[in-house]
Amino acid sequence: MNNKFFISAFLVGILLGLPQFVLASDKGQGQNSAWKVETQGWSIQDHMIAAKASEGEVQSLESRVQDIDKRIAHFESKPHFDPKGFHRNALKHISSTLKGDTNLLNEKIAWHIRQADQAKLTE
Repeated sequence: MNNKFFISAFLVGILLGLPQFVLASDKGQGQNSAWKVETQGWSIQDHMIAAKASEGEVQSLESRVQDIDKRIAHFESKPHFDPKGFHRNALKHISSTLKGDTNLLNEKIAWHIRQADQAKLTE
């Protein structure tokens, strides 16, 4: 009886979680387009302020990535601290996620700068 209940609960969990997993890739594109629509009508100064704020976030993320990369190197140089590599692989995953976030922020910074340049040309 318990096994059937756990299997049923597991299958229901998979069915509820699967659509969110499949649709996760479309979520980022929708956010970007909504974000661009939200920033229409901004002044040059607004775009530059947003770019500067994002630059601070990028620097913070880059320093976190460097710290995590140091910890990864520590585990690689001393494998006896992490014999199965669980911590090292988790840190690599976190590092790659943070690098992706950094790339996204850099794209937003570049977009803000392009928008500010276009606004300067139209003045």
